[in-house]
Amino acid sequence: AGPFFLLMPMNTQCCVIEGFNLDELPVGSPPRLGPAADDGRYGEAVEILRTADRVVVKVGGGARHAGREVQELLELTDGVAVTSPLVSGVIPYAHPRNMTVGGSKGSLCGNWAMDQADVLVAIGTRFVCQSDCSRTGYPKVRRVIAIDADAETAMHYGRTIGMVGDAKATLEKLCQTLLAKGVNKGSRSTPWFQACAEKKREWEAFKAQRYGAARLFDPVWKREVLTQPAAIKAATDWARSAGAVTFFDAGDVQANGFQIVEDERLGQTFTETGASYMGFGVCALLTTAVADQPFFGLALSGDGSFTMNPQILIDAVEHGAIGCIVLLDNRRMGAISGLQTAQYGNVYASSDSVEVDYAAWARSVKGVRGVTVDGGTDELVKQLNEAKAYKGLTLIHVPVYFGEDELGGMGVFGRWNVGNWCHEVQALRHQIGT
Repeated sequence: AGPFFLLMPMNTQCCVIEGFNLDELPVGSPPRLGPAADDGRYGEAVEILRTADRVVVKVGGGARHAGREVQELLELTDGVAVTSPLVSGVIPYAHPRNMTVGGSKGSLCGNWAMDQADVLVAIGTRFVCQSDCSRTGYPKVRRVIAIDADAETAMHYGRTIGMVGDAKATLEKLCQTLLAKGVNKGSRSTPWFQACAEKKREWEAFKAQRYGAARLFDPVWKREVLTQPAAIKAATDWARSAGAVTFFDAGDVQANGFQIVEDERLGQTFTETGASYMGFGVCALLTTAVADQPFFGLALSGDGSFTMNPQILIDAVEHGAIGCIVLLDNRRMGAISGLQTAQYGNVYASSDSVEVDYAAWARSVKGVRGVTVDGGTDELVKQLNEAKAYKGLTLIHVPVYFGEDELGGMGVFGRWNVGNWCHEVQALRHQIGT
């Protein structure tokens, strides 16, 4: 299991439960499910996939152990994958059928595939608002095949064939049935595959343009500083090459981050996937002190998230955590400022004029290194290498850009029923009929 956030309010931490019998606590885990029952559903699913022109496969956390089976399904059905941030790397980023993350904060190619698909195969995924653009993410889909261990989740949409069972086992059986019925649409010359491949090339060019504009003049810092895309790209590329595990904190850093990462396997990146637990990423570094297999942790956090939960500076020394915090400081709650700008054209009460020396704050805790990067990505990588060599916690403070220049962020390609967008998004949902 990955790191998790435990909310334990102070007024409950000190409570004593008198006479509590530990045998009352649940032990073990429920038995693993097998494949979904075959009451004609596999045959019906095969016919839908046989006649589909544009199959999209949404890969959620329930499919984390089914990467090989997902890839086989993609080839047999001429499908493309759109992943949840939770399973970055379940199929390699470079896989030609991986359109990467989709949803309210999805990628250009991932959201395009969702918008154009006529059949959806949903595997181990909850249809929460940011995952499916508040139920507007698949406007042209007419049939859904949902594979999930939870019956309610499997029947979330209308016009759905619900297949309740273990994702890996169900996919194995579905792929066997496809082959037995002669369905193998894996040509890479189809219009659907070619169109998706072109959109992924557009996405790569879009990202490269932002990485190339690594520094922009920031009106608050009053100087050129790194952009979040450039800093996150440099840090996550370094993490993969160094064998580090990356944790993204909630907010702007996370939204940019899971659009940028290029994981080739599971376990390279963890996020709290939209639960807005500010401080999740930095707190997750404490796991380096207790893990059975030692690893180096890299937490990417914004100044807002870090300030909400800086206890890790003390806990890391107390318990012997080893890792690095890259603190991307845009002098605000960037995700909220971005929403305010997009919806109302103005930022209110989500930034201030106070400059904080986070490196000095880190150094004030004996045993923690604190440095500031004011140069380019080369300087950031140099400091990451020094952090890797240090037997403790390092905080790297990186002033970053926030503003109207589109090269300073990764853009938004999805929809979300929040704020003054609600009316338009809800109207589209009712038009689609989901």
